[in-house]
Amino acid sequence: MSKIICPGCRLQLVDAQLAPSDRYNASGECEDLFNELSIRTFAMKHPDFRHQLAVDAYGAQHAGGVGKPITTAYALIGLYLALEHGFTGRQVQHVHSIIVKQTWEQPTPPATPAGITVQDVLKAPGAEELYAAMQKWARAVWDSWAPYHNWVKEKATPYI
Repeated sequence: MSKIICPGCRLQLVDAQLAPSDRYNASGECEDLFNELSIRTFAMKHPDFRHQLAVDAYGAQHAGGVGKPITTAYALIGLYLALEHGFTGRQVQHVHSIIVKQTWEQPTPPATPAGITVQDVLKAPGAEELYAAMQKWARAVWDSWAPYHNWVKEKATPYI
């Protein structure tokens, strides 16, 4: 069985010959895992829209490549607001909708990606365990972007 390594998170998966993501710096196999997580987070139907945390963690962890600078910027801002200021997914979504339109620089992804991946999160059995795993993943991804924390804080400050 041949393996493929996701360019974003460096997760090694069985090569299913899937096309790479056209949105993220991710293998098709890794993006399939994110799609599986999305199904589970949408099924939660939580009023806080917990799915947003998964979107931002995955987007930040899979920055670069075909990923657009706005995707990375929004993901990092979302992680900052959620993790450092306790914003809910709905509140993060609202901020994303009102951020002043601008040209975003493409932040350079961390040399070493977070050690937690979407595959780790999917191992959680129930909804609350899944959300706890998502929070741990999001924190690891946010911490991996430490050189950009001040840049993100500057961009997010008007919306706090």
